[in-house]
Amino acid sequence: MSKLRIVLANGSLARYPQGGGHWSVFLQYVAGLKALGHDVFWLELLKATGDKSRDQKLIRTFLTRFLHYGAGARCALLLIKTDYAEATLDMAETHGASKCQIQEQIRQADLLWNFCGTLRQPFLSLFSRRALIDLDPGMLQIPALDTDLGLADHDILLTVGSKMGEPDCQVPTLGRTWHRFMPFIYLPLWKTAPDLGQSAAFSSITQWTWDEIWHDDRVLSTSKRDAFLRYREMPQRTRRTLELAANIHRKDTTGDRELLLGMGWKLVNPHLVARSPLIYQKYIQQSRAEFACCKPIYRELKTGWFSDRSAAYLASGRPVLAENTGFKDHLPTGNGLLSFDGLDEAEAGVAEIDGNYPRHERAARALAEEYFNAEKSLSAMLTACGW
Repeated sequence: MSKLRIVLANGSLARYPQGGGHWSVFLQYVAGLKALGHDVFWLELLKATGDKSRDQKLIRTFLTRFLHYGAGARCALLLIKTDYAEATLDMAETHGASKCQIQEQIRQADLLWNFCGTLRQPFLSLFSRRALIDLDPGMLQIPALDTDLGLADHDILLTVGSKMGEPDCQVPTLGRTWHRFMPFIYLPLWKTAPDLGQSAAFSSITQWTWDEIWHDDRVLSTSKRDAFLRYREMPQRTRRTLELAANIHRKDTTGDRELLLGMGWKLVNPHLVARSPLIYQKYIQQSRAEFACCKPIYRELKTGWFSDRSAAYLASGRPVLAENTGFKDHLPTGNGLLSFDGLDEAEAGVAEIDGNYPRHERAARALAEEYFNAEKSLSAMLTACGW
């Protein structure tokens, strides 16, 4: 494959500097595409907060972090005072590169990868070939049934929903072909960590929300809160440490924190234990395995979604016990990666991992190398885009 010039557009990194795991997801794209020999330029949108000093701090953090990861000369940030859907280059305040330099990057680009539809028209029309990357199957397509999210303005649609388009997947395809890919890890950045023994926790990192959407007179939860509360009995049933890095404030008044602590969960602050990509990686490596519950929408619509965070656990040699979304149809399970439907299977999965840890540890890394390898996945995605 010849060298390509690829612009990656996004609107979620600069506003969330404390999300080390979130940052890590997108850095895999930068590192992986560079390793394949492609020329990558990152275009970040940040909506002005109304607090100029806060905006400047967010901008500095974003640019400094990209510089740290060797991409400081290959990124730009657009500060805008309107919604992303209405953003244009002319109305934006630019940082990291001038408007002329950004225009030249766009003019030379062979391809735009537009994460979650961040860029809209007329901005999209500046690019000769455009691909949308969907990281939340169902959460994008269902709103698009009633609202123009610009999907038709893209030449290619890519999704992490590994079952999109299959008969039992209930996510609307909107009359388009969705090219599927698994979340991936740039493996040279992730090494297998030593086994810390059974004193280390089964852990996971998540946001604690109450969000939901409607579809065909049906309420679909997009909340990890709902997901984990279904398995609140796990510490008592397994008699071992389960740790959840979730943003449940110490002064929480809903009773969630008290309920989980009373059930034996260990709670930590994700904005401390995973506040940067490096600290996020260390947190994963200090865990025994991941216990991963999915947003109910992924399970109920049989999306085949699999977590980028779980891929990072596997790459670290950490087994993953994940709630099934249909990914079993496309990934081997039983060694390194175990799936569960319900409390009994989840409890059995914990016992299996602890009882045969060396085998699952080896299998976890092998799965990452075979199924979640950034260079393999990115090459396949570029092929789907016509290269």
